[in-house]
Amino acid sequence: MQLRFDRWIGGAVVGRPDWLVHVSDVVGLATRDVSTGAVVLVAAAILWRAHRRWAEWLLLSAFGGWVLQTLLKGVVGRDRPDWAESAYHPTTASFPSGHAMTGIDSWVVLGIILLCAGLGRFAQAVGVAAIAIGVLLGPSRLVIGVHWPTDVLAGWLFGAAVACAAAAVVLWRARRVS
Repeated sequence: MQLRFDRWIGGAVVGRPDWLVHVSDVVGLATRDVSTGAVVLVAAAILWRAHRRWAEWLLLSAFGGWVLQTLLKGVVGRDRPDWAESAYHPTTASFPSGHAMTGIDSWVVLGIILLCAGLGRFAQAVGVAAIAIGVLLGPSRLVIGVHWPTDVLAGWLFGAAVACAAAAVVLWRARRVS
Protein backbone atom coordinates (compact mmCIF):
# COMPACT_ATOMS: atom_id res chain seq x y z
CA MET A 1 0.00 0.00 0.00
CA GLN A 2 1.27 3.43 -0.80
CA LEU A 3 -0.04 6.74 0.41
CA ARG A 4 -0.32 10.04 -1.42
CA PHE A 5 2.03 11.42 1.26
CA ASP A 6 4.66 8.86 0.23
CA ARG A 7 4.51 9.91 -3.42
CA TRP A 8 4.52 13.61 -2.59
CA ILE A 9 7.51 13.53 -0.21
CA GLY A 10 9.37 10.90 -2.22
CA GLY A 11 8.98 12.84 -5.45
CA ALA A 12 10.44 15.91 -3.76
CA VAL A 13 13.58 14.27 -2.36
CA VAL A 14 14.60 11.23 -4.42
CA GLY A 15 17.87 11.97 -6.19
CA ARG A 16 18.07 15.54 -4.93
CA PRO A 17 20.57 17.11 -4.58
CA ASP A 18 23.03 15.04 -6.59
CA TRP A 19 25.91 15.33 -4.10
CA LEU A 20 23.68 14.05 -1.29
CA VAL A 21 22.85 10.87 -3.21
CA HIS A 22 26.51 9.82 -3.10
CA VAL A 23 26.88 10.73 0.58
CA SER A 24 23.67 8.84 1.41
CA ASP A 25 24.89 5.78 -0.44
CA VAL A 26 28.22 5.80 1.42
CA VAL A 27 26.49 6.23 4.79
CA GLY A 28 24.08 3.40 3.94
CA LEU A 29 26.89 1.07 2.94
CA ALA A 30 28.93 1.94 6.04
CA THR A 31 26.02 1.16 8.37
CA ARG A 32 24.77 -2.14 6.96
CA ASP A 33 23.93 -4.97 9.35
CA VAL A 34 27.46 -6.38 9.51
CA SER A 35 29.23 -3.08 10.20
CA THR A 36 26.61 -1.90 12.70
CA GLY A 37 26.79 -5.30 14.40
CA ALA A 38 30.56 -4.98 14.65
CA VAL A 39 30.30 -1.49 16.17
CA VAL A 40 27.70 -2.68 18.67
CA LEU A 41 29.74 -5.74 19.69
CA VAL A 42 32.98 -3.76 20.09
CA ALA A 43 31.24 -1.01 22.07
CA ALA A 44 29.50 -3.54 24.32
CA ALA A 45 32.78 -5.40 24.91
CA ILE A 46 34.48 -2.14 25.91
CA LEU A 47 31.59 -1.14 28.17
CA TRP A 48 30.94 -4.58 29.70
CA ARG A 49 33.31 -4.46 32.63
CA ALA A 50 32.75 -0.95 33.99
CA HIS A 51 29.32 -0.21 32.53
CA ARG A 52 27.56 -3.54 32.22
CA ARG A 53 24.00 -2.15 32.26
CA TRP A 54 24.80 0.23 29.42
CA ALA A 55 26.30 -2.68 27.44
CA GLU A 56 23.23 -4.83 28.12
CA TRP A 57 20.95 -2.04 26.90
CA LEU A 58 22.94 -1.61 23.69
CA LEU A 59 23.04 -5.34 22.94
CA LEU A 60 19.38 -5.96 23.75
CA SER A 61 18.23 -2.92 21.78
CA ALA A 62 20.31 -3.73 18.70
CA PHE A 63 19.43 -7.43 18.67
CA GLY A 64 15.76 -6.81 19.47
CA GLY A 65 15.54 -4.25 16.68
CA TRP A 66 17.11 -6.60 14.18
CA VAL A 67 14.67 -9.39 15.11
CA LEU A 68 11.63 -7.07 14.96
CA GLN A 69 12.55 -5.52 11.63
CA THR A 70 13.17 -8.96 10.12
CA LEU A 71 9.78 -10.17 11.32
CA LEU A 72 7.95 -7.04 10.16
CA LYS A 73 9.52 -7.11 6.70
CA GLY A 74 8.44 -10.74 6.33
CA VAL A 75 4.88 -10.15 7.56
CA VAL A 76 4.16 -6.85 5.79
CA GLY A 77 6.07 -7.55 2.57
CA ARG A 78 5.64 -4.03 1.19
CA ASP A 79 7.16 -3.44 -2.24
CA ARG A 80 9.99 -0.97 -2.64
CA PRO A 81 9.38 2.26 -4.53
CA ASP A 82 10.39 2.24 -8.17
CA TRP A 83 11.56 5.80 -8.78
CA ALA A 84 12.98 6.57 -12.22
CA GLU A 85 15.52 8.86 -10.50
CA SER A 86 16.93 6.01 -8.38
CA ALA A 87 19.76 3.75 -9.51
CA TYR A 88 19.12 1.43 -6.56
CA HIS A 89 16.70 -1.48 -6.61
CA PRO A 90 16.95 -3.68 -3.48
CA THR A 91 14.93 -6.88 -3.53
CA THR A 92 14.02 -7.09 0.15
CA ALA A 93 10.75 -5.79 1.58
CA SER A 94 10.44 -2.07 2.19
CA PHE A 95 8.53 -1.79 5.49
CA PRO A 96 9.94 -0.76 7.88
CA SER A 97 13.21 0.84 6.84
CA GLY A 98 15.88 -1.29 8.47
CA HIS A 99 18.43 1.52 8.25
CA ALA A 100 16.06 3.99 9.95
CA MET A 101 15.22 1.46 12.65
CA THR A 102 18.85 0.47 13.25
CA GLY A 103 19.74 4.15 13.31
CA ILE A 104 17.60 4.56 16.40
CA ASP A 105 17.88 1.20 18.18
CA SER A 106 21.66 0.91 17.71
CA TRP A 107 23.34 4.18 16.72
CA VAL A 108 21.24 6.59 18.81
CA VAL A 109 21.34 4.23 21.81
CA LEU A 110 25.14 4.02 21.47
CA GLY A 111 25.30 7.81 21.26
CA ILE A 112 23.20 8.26 24.39
CA ILE A 113 25.41 5.80 26.24
CA LEU A 114 28.59 7.60 25.18
CA LEU A 115 27.11 10.92 26.25
CA CYS A 116 25.89 9.67 29.64
CA ALA A 117 28.39 7.03 30.79
CA GLY A 118 31.03 9.50 31.96
CA LEU A 119 33.71 8.27 29.58
CA GLY A 120 35.21 11.68 28.78
CA ARG A 121 34.97 14.36 26.14
CA PHE A 122 36.16 12.23 23.22
CA ALA A 123 33.48 9.62 23.95
CA GLN A 124 30.91 12.40 24.16
CA ALA A 125 31.98 13.77 20.77
CA VAL A 126 31.70 10.26 19.30
CA GLY A 127 28.30 10.00 20.98
CA VAL A 128 27.05 13.14 19.25
CA ALA A 129 28.32 11.77 15.92
CA ALA A 130 26.60 8.42 16.55
CA ILE A 131 23.29 10.16 17.26
CA ALA A 132 23.62 12.28 14.12
CA ILE A 133 24.37 9.19 12.02
CA GLY A 134 21.47 7.33 13.59
CA VAL A 135 18.93 10.04 12.92
CA LEU A 136 20.18 10.76 9.37
CA LEU A 137 20.11 7.13 8.25
CA GLY A 138 16.37 7.37 7.61
CA PRO A 139 16.40 10.36 5.28
CA SER A 140 19.41 8.91 3.47
CA ARG A 141 17.18 6.02 2.36
CA LEU A 142 14.70 8.51 0.90
CA VAL A 143 17.34 10.43 -1.02
CA ILE A 144 18.58 7.31 -2.80
CA GLY A 145 14.98 6.21 -3.43
CA VAL A 146 14.90 2.80 -1.73
CA HIS A 147 12.14 3.51 0.81
CA TRP A 148 8.82 5.26 1.09
CA PRO A 149 8.70 8.07 3.67
CA THR A 150 6.29 6.03 5.81
CA ASP A 151 8.85 3.18 5.87
CA VAL A 152 11.36 5.58 7.41
CA LEU A 153 8.85 7.01 9.87
CA ALA A 154 7.89 3.47 10.94
CA GLY A 155 11.57 2.55 11.27
CA TRP A 156 12.17 5.48 13.59
CA LEU A 157 9.10 4.69 15.69
CA PHE A 158 9.79 0.95 15.95
CA GLY A 159 13.46 1.67 16.68
CA ALA A 160 12.50 4.03 19.52
CA ALA A 161 10.00 1.51 20.87
CA VAL A 162 12.62 -1.25 20.89
CA ALA A 163 15.19 1.03 22.56
CA CYS A 164 12.68 1.95 25.28
CA ALA A 165 11.57 -1.66 25.78
CA ALA A 166 15.19 -2.79 26.02
CA ALA A 167 15.92 -0.08 28.61
CA ALA A 168 12.88 -1.17 30.60
CA VAL A 169 14.02 -4.81 30.58
CA VAL A 170 17.53 -3.88 31.72
CA LEU A 171 16.16 -1.67 34.51
CA TRP A 172 13.68 -4.36 35.58
CA ARG A 173 16.46 -6.95 35.73
CA ALA A 174 18.69 -4.57 37.68
CA ARG A 175 15.94 -4.08 40.28
CA ARG A 176 15.36 -7.81 40.57
CA VAL A 177 19.06 -8.46 41.17
CA SER A 178 19.53 -5.73 43.79
